[in-house]
Amino acid sequence: MLRKSCTWFLLLPIAGTLQWFLPKTVDAGLQLSPEMQKLADTFVGSWKVTEAFEVGASKQGTTRQGTASFRVGPGVSLIEDYQSNGSAGRLNFLALLWWDPSAHAYRLLTCANNDGCQLRGTAKWEDTEFVNSWEERADGKIAMFKDSFVDISPSSIRLFSQGMADGKTIWRVITKYEPLAERR
Repeated sequence: MLRKSCTWFLLLPIAGTLQWFLPKTVDAGLQLSPEMQKLADTFVGSWKVTEAFEVGASKQGTTRQGTASFRVGPGVSLIEDYQSNGSAGRLNFLALLWWDPSAHAYRLLTCANNDGCQLRGTAKWEDTEFVNSWEERADGKIAMFKDSFVDISPSSIRLFSQGMADGKTIWRVITKYEPLAERR
């Protein structure tokens, strides 16, 4: 009996951790702020993605294809689970977005491949475009990056991702999102 109790005691933390990886459904009692409702209405669902690298030191002219899945998550967040592969290499990406009322902006945490996780600037709606801006080091210089979700409709979304350093474009990737199932 003691052995069974110890086994359950050891498995409880694992079971608790697994809940974060299992699909979630939106709790009927969950109240989304207007800001999070707009984000959920725009992105929730499963998407086919196609990436084209237009500018990039080693990836120019390469592509990737895959899927992205968005869902509302704990803490009234939006979770994106993204996988793609192709001539540009494999990308396993996770994003967590939430509304920060004190900053009047969305916060963003990203995790990619084996690069760990990091806070990645702030995001906001600029008219009909959803834009995330951040800084990071690239080739020893501070570069400004901007992801702009544009041409947003139920049938497709385009992501225009660009990085600039010393007044030059060092990174440009265009990603097209197309729904895997009919959206409203």
